[in-house]
Amino acid sequence: MSRRETIKEKRSWLKNFFAHRQHPIMILSYTTKYMWLLAIPLAKYLIAAKFNFQSWFQAHWVDILTITFIFGYAFLRWIFVYYELEEDCIIAHTGYFGITRTKVYFAEISSLSLSQGYISRLIHSCAVYIDTDAKSLQNADIMLTLTKKRAFELYHFATAKCKNKPKYVYNSKKSLLVIFSLIFSSTLSGMIIVLSVLYEAYRIVGREAEEQILRRVNTEIAKVPVLAEVPEYILIAGGVLAGGWLISFLSNLMRHWNFSCTRCADLFIIRSGIGTRRRHVLYRDRVNYIDLRQSLLMKICKITSVSAHCTGYGKRRLEISALIPITTNGQVDRSLKMLMPKIPPVKSDISTGKADLGRFITIPLICTFIPIVSGRGTLYFFPNWKREITILVILTTIPLLWLVIVKAAAAFTTSIGFENGHCTLSYCKWYSFHKSIAALDRVSMVTVMQNPFQKISHTCAVRVYTNSESTDYHTVKGLNYDKVIKLLNRNFINSCTYFIYY
Repeated sequence: MSRRETIKEKRSWLKNFFAHRQHPIMILSYTTKYMWLLAIPLAKYLIAAKFNFQSWFQAHWVDILTITFIFGYAFLRWIFVYYELEEDCIIAHTGYFGITRTKVYFAEISSLSLSQGYISRLIHSCAVYIDTDAKSLQNADIMLTLTKKRAFELYHFATAKCKNKPKYVYNSKKSLLVIFSLIFSSTLSGMIIVLSVLYEAYRIVGREAEEQILRRVNTEIAKVPVLAEVPEYILIAGGVLAGGWLISFLSNLMRHWNFSCTRCADLFIIRSGIGTRRRHVLYRDRVNYIDLRQSLLMKICKITSVSAHCTGYGKRRLEISALIPITTNGQVDRSLKMLMPKIPPVKSDISTGKADLGRFITIPLICTFIPIVSGRGTLYFFPNWKREITILVILTTIPLLWLVIVKAAAAFTTSIGFENGHCTLSYCKWYSFHKSIAALDRVSMVTVMQNPFQKISHTCAVRVYTNSESTDYHTVKGLNYDKVIKLLNRNFINSCTYFIYY
């Protein structure tokens, strides 16, 4: 073998060696946070010593060796974590020094996701998540941080069957995405961020600066007569809630901006995001169920949000498994028919109505009187707290009254039906109305439950379990027991699905 051939072979070996490793940025991610607690002071000492390395090393050699050990361990871990591509599968060697070998066949993949944030785009890295129906609750079956080039090679490989195939593309309007973000923003998720920022700000600025800021805020509030009468703790709580909701709204809007869903062959290709750009490849036959979700206001405004529940999609933090983020009731059937042509028209075999109204609103109505009675009892013992107790009772009673109205509407919309190998479940869960459509081969178990009161009224609750990473079930309440038993016996008599009576 000539020298040129030897050099070429070595270069080829090195190229293959590094091609199947993660992005080098993972070396830093493998280092512990304690490394930076040592590195920053050491950098300060080096600057103070005017880059006299000899005296600097003599004074801090233990910390320097510790950092060297941590970095060396991270480098070794990066070396031993790699992946292999074969014709029909991907094999990931992960864990400490690659002791875990995960083999995933492409035919068994339910979803493949790519995510790129601002920093990732600057350093040309991309996070890749591969999920199957193996039911990993928290993490993906395979998680890799690759170079952009390698990540998109995987993406194009997964979507190769779409080449030169007819496609249907759904693009969500910008105005509808704003409405979607307004409706589905979570105050709680935003509050966590707000409280974290406030805590860190307190640590940075100190107590004196905090008191100055509070005095300034109180001075400005006192200038507004309406706000001056409101207790300080209520204003603080209201500010935190409003800030949390605003942050959640903005993050939702940025996450779903430029949303598009493409149906091609047996795939869904979903793209979204303005800050962090996301791509999802979903396999249609792996979709567990479709969920049409509405709040009461959405019902009144005749708009609907459609989610596709597929293993891996919507699994990451603050992610929503949207298929059609939001659209009008008139458009939803047409769009859904183009994206999911196998879904049959909605059919109701058993439904509730006016006669069932009392059963739906009784418990929420009783709960509405609890804060009122409790407030009156508390006033008897603490008469000086009248204003605070009154505000608390009002804030508690309003959502309960709203729940009564929601449950009253649910009495006229609850139903269950079967058509062409699919089941359609219309029910209310807390303040949300759901219409879930699942293929019978994605239903794992059906239970029929009766409490003592339901036995008297000859009604029951049907719980349908669908395949999912967690315990995912749909409960339809207030249905006629005899009709339910006949219906389920007719549709599951030749099925492997578990059918349980309680």
